[in-house]
Amino acid sequence: MVRLLPKIKESYFIIFLDNYFTSIPLFLKLRAKNISAVGKTRPQGTEFPALLITLRQKWSTKLD
Repeated sequence: MVRLLPKIKESYFIIFLDNYFTSIPLFLKLRAKNISAVGKTRPQGTEFPALLITLRQKWSTKLD
C-alpha cells in the first residue's frame, strides 16, 4: 500500500502500524524511502534490540 502513495518532491509520509506489522527491518526500509512509521512493538520478536529490552526493564513502570 505504501508503494501506491504519490511521490511528491520534498514531502514525507508518516504511517501508523499495528504491532502485527511493526518490525525494525520494515522501518529501516521505509526510512530509506523517506517514509516515517510509528507502531507498537513486540519485545519478544527476534529482531528486537537487546538494548531496548534492557531499557524497558529498567525504566518502564506498571500500575498496580
